[in-house]
Amino acid sequence: MPRLTQQQLETHLWGAANILRGRTAGQDYKTYILSLLFFKRLSDQFDCEADEKIEQLEKERGSAFTDAQRAKLRNQPDIHRFKIPEGFHWSDVRNESTDTGKKLTDAMNGIAAANKELVGVFTVDWNQPAPDGQGGKLIPTGIVNALIEHFTSLPNGQPFDLSNKNVSPDILGRAYEYLIKMFADDAGAKAGEFFTPPEVVDILIRILEPHPGDTVYDPTCGSGGMLVHSADFLQEQGHDKAQIRYYGQEMNWQTYAIARINTILHGLESDIRGGKSSITDPQFLDGGAVSQFSMVIANFPFSDEFWWLPAEQHNEEQAKKAKKGFKEYNDKYGRFTFGKPPASTGDWAFIQHILASTTANGRCGVVCPQGVLFRGQPEIEEETGEFDADGNPKIRRRKADDEYLIRKGLLDAKLIDAVIALPLNIFYGAGVPACLLILNRNRPAKRRDKVLLVYAARHYRELSAMNQLRPQDVMRILVHYHAYGDAGAAKKLVAYHSERLKKQIDHDEKEQIARLYAEYQLHAEKLAALEKEAVELQKQLTSAAKKTEQTKIERAIVRIESAMAKPKAQLAKRDESIAEVKKRAAEDRHAVDTTGTELIAMYVDLPELAKHARVVEMGEIDENEFNLNIPRYVDTFEPEEPIDVKAALADLDEAEGERKAAEKQLRKLLAEVGHAS
Repeated sequence: MPRLTQQQLETHLWGAANILRGRTAGQDYKTYILSLLFFKRLSDQFDCEADEKIEQLEKERGSAFTDAQRAKLRNQPDIHRFKIPEGFHWSDVRNESTDTGKKLTDAMNGIAAANKELVGVFTVDWNQPAPDGQGGKLIPTGIVNALIEHFTSLPNGQPFDLSNKNVSPDILGRAYEYLIKMFADDAGAKAGEFFTPPEVVDILIRILEPHPGDTVYDPTCGSGGMLVHSADFLQEQGHDKAQIRYYGQEMNWQTYAIARINTILHGLESDIRGGKSSITDPQFLDGGAVSQFSMVIANFPFSDEFWWLPAEQHNEEQAKKAKKGFKEYNDKYGRFTFGKPPASTGDWAFIQHILASTTANGRCGVVCPQGVLFRGQPEIEEETGEFDADGNPKIRRRKADDEYLIRKGLLDAKLIDAVIALPLNIFYGAGVPACLLILNRNRPAKRRDKVLLVYAARHYRELSAMNQLRPQDVMRILVHYHAYGDAGAAKKLVAYHSERLKKQIDHDEKEQIARLYAEYQLHAEKLAALEKEAVELQKQLTSAAKKTEQTKIERAIVRIESAMAKPKAQLAKRDESIAEVKKRAAEDRHAVDTTGTELIAMYVDLPELAKHARVVEMGEIDENEFNLNIPRYVDTFEPEEPIDVKAALADLDEAEGERKAAEKQLRKLLAEVGHAS
């Protein structure tokens, strides 16, 4: 049996989503499909991993086991990565004849109960009653059965086997990520709760550069993408992904389940904990303080107005009642060393949690709203409009705002390494301007009194629903960050990223084309079968002796040719999409080269560089009252195109001529109907 390709796997998995779409509340169907995929993977791997381990042991010992020895080994408790109790295998669910939803839910719960590592992974109830109270199921048995059959075999009848012998773990992991991305596209604004665009994650990972021995932590890990990409980067650098330990916390149980499955499928030794906020209930503790990690990466909920409240009080009514006591609120984990954030905006609560979770030599990459760069004012003195007995104006002193004090504290502590302003609308459901905040507790001495500010908001690809960072846009950001103002370094970085990104574009192009071929495979097979049938009929027509027989064959040929129209139309759509993929890839390759040339020229033209990135001394930031709003330092002004006066005058003369001609025509028409001019 041929092994499944990534594209075949992705196409078939997305077909399962199409079966279930619209049957559950909102976008919850993603959790059903992803948990069903995981259950099938566990069952298929359970069936083959005993033989895998026995073969491995035979290689190690240099001889084969007897049948009796093999049977004994299969019964050992540690032969399987995960236990599947009797009666809870995929085949048991498929053999259920009456109530498949209940059997499926029981099987998932039974597997979770038998494996401590899988507690909380299966969060959906396939047996949930329909809300009308008429005795039906939210997901009818017929739909459950259709999904079971879809996950059991491919359209051509080949078994849909998700074990290692048929699908490599890397391919299965990438297919799982593809599904998450497709669900995010489908969910629109709500996708921001569980998915960060891969281009943004890639930038953060390549800035922080995970290396062997790191402990990587994401306090709001969503679907686990940042942890998985950290492992990918490590492998790209020639290391084993097991040389990093991965940690995450996710408040939403369904999203936690997606993240847990994601890391398991990618073979990561991870510790992900769910159901609680990392602000009110951090799950990684060391004594009375939060645990510390060498690398922290996060895309936290922007401007969370309920950050300091338990999850059950996250609503306007409860927050209003609790707000009176906010003055007495103290963080029992000692994280807010730079100041207590305001009750209505939790951005600095998350940032300070991230800093507190970072080791003395650690670094962080955080997606933030740009408001953290400038919100809040320093202490000021202002006249009240009143005068004292001597006639001097009375002065009122206003305290510095909390957010100002926190930001000033981070800058005074030399923790902020770089700020990168991103384009608008590149995150699902987040229309507010965003930035990347790069923090480092062990900055190089030559950087300690400086901050790199990058304005990367100009460059992006405009899509129908949102914007997207292109390969050349990613290169701009990475060159600016790693060069840190050094022209010599910039030239080397351009060469490195140009080569890397063009290889990535080539790979993505091939992958997208292969995906399109897999998506339209059934139409291609249908057309090929019809064409073969048409050829056979033509042979029969040539040899037919009787007129009636010839007429019958000719009619059959007409029917076949008519039937070819639909698959031909579908394949034409496929070819059109392939042409578009090739065109975009060619444009991106060219743009990478062009952008590289621009960057090299920019680093010897300092006024031009200052429109994109600047390394700013702390003295200048102090003069700006610790306001990090990037337009204060980087020239973000977009000059208007110069006016061609000669052309403008010519256009004006032409318009005046047209006006006079229209007036003349109007007077003529008025005269014809008896109106005096």
